[in-house]
Amino acid sequence: MPEYSTPAAPWLRGPAEHRLTRRGLLRGALGAAVLAPLAACSVPGARVHVPTGKAEIAAAVNDFWTGKKRSGKLDFVNYTQYIDVDPTDQSRHPTLDAFTRRSGIEVAYDELIDDSASWFGKIQPEFASGQGIGYDLMVIGGDSYLTKYIQLGYLAPLDHTRLPTFAKYGGAAFKNSSFDPGNVYTVPWQSGMTGIGYDPAKVGRKITSWQDLLDPKLHGKVGMWNDAVQMGNVALLAVGVDPETSTHADWRKAAAWLRKQRDAGMVRSYSTATYQSSLQRGDLAASLVYSGDVFQANQSGSELEFVIPDEGGLLWTDNLCIPSTAAHPVDALTYMDYVYRPEVAARISETVQFVCPVPAAQKIVARDAAAATGKQHTVLDALSTSPLVFPTEADESKLRHLRVLDEEEEKQWNALFEPIYQA
Repeated sequence: MPEYSTPAAPWLRGPAEHRLTRRGLLRGALGAAVLAPLAACSVPGARVHVPTGKAEIAAAVNDFWTGKKRSGKLDFVNYTQYIDVDPTDQSRHPTLDAFTRRSGIEVAYDELIDDSASWFGKIQPEFASGQGIGYDLMVIGGDSYLTKYIQLGYLAPLDHTRLPTFAKYGGAAFKNSSFDPGNVYTVPWQSGMTGIGYDPAKVGRKITSWQDLLDPKLHGKVGMWNDAVQMGNVALLAVGVDPETSTHADWRKAAAWLRKQRDAGMVRSYSTATYQSSLQRGDLAASLVYSGDVFQANQSGSELEFVIPDEGGLLWTDNLCIPSTAAHPVDALTYMDYVYRPEVAARISETVQFVCPVPAAQKIVARDAAAATGKQHTVLDALSTSPLVFPTEADESKLRHLRVLDEEEEKQWNALFEPIYQA
């Protein structure tokens, strides 16, 4: 008997049902949060020595985990609607129920995280005073706030000897990120790509490069974002620079590229909130997009294309991490490893439709599609074959991570890129 039934994909629950998903939060909150970014998170706190090198990291892991035992409890906090659900009871999550049956660990699951800034502000006082925050596991985006958690000693270093499933099934593209080299503190929960989405009928040709967003034929028909982080990073790609290793001189070159695009009248709007609907209506011919938005738009009847440009696209991740004050860290680590089982990752992907960090889950989704009928078959079949959910190796080779910025660098970054869309 299977441990859980396949949950219906979200659009199978009714087209009129509003879903405030992580993707929607990214569109609506990330752009706004960037207007007052690291300065807002520059709260008082004593920075700790962050271990580097194998010996230091091994010592930190040993210090934290020695004597820790499983308790049979797990308190887990996440973004809204960012896990599988039972289509007949949306308060139930089949993979969590299966985890409890398999491990004996009872899970208390909450969806309280709205965005990186507000969540950090909520829990930072408890961390600073050495108190527990009430959770053993949380999902945190791979942005400057995650760097802050690490610098302040708020995250537990992970014991990878207890993460064999992650080691076996985690995709290579989702390991050893720039924001957490060696996955010392995090493993990916879900991921996504930033690239170009376009309507072939309006563009009249294939788009292959960021330079295509300077094509005079698309004058006034291009969408960009009011998001300094994503805009700056894609502009670095556009000028031929890997964001992870970029310099201040590179940033100025990227900002000049964006100003050239703006001053030429190419951009109709700078918005993280409206680009998807504008593409679907035809107000935009091409836009900076999240890959998952194109997948969902096409499931709703659009015929858009998503491309990772020749110069590269961005891979971002939301991450599982264990607070250093966790009351039940062994239980959290057990769950971390569990979600890298291909059948578990597949069930979660069938609901959230982000890029799955477990490539082997693709075969499970395909198997579920073959067993399904009607609309569910159509949706799962599209999911199992979509490079927007399961990128090909060729696609992964073109993906780059966001530039990790310290506090001073972020001030300089924002001074360059924010005026471009605020003008």
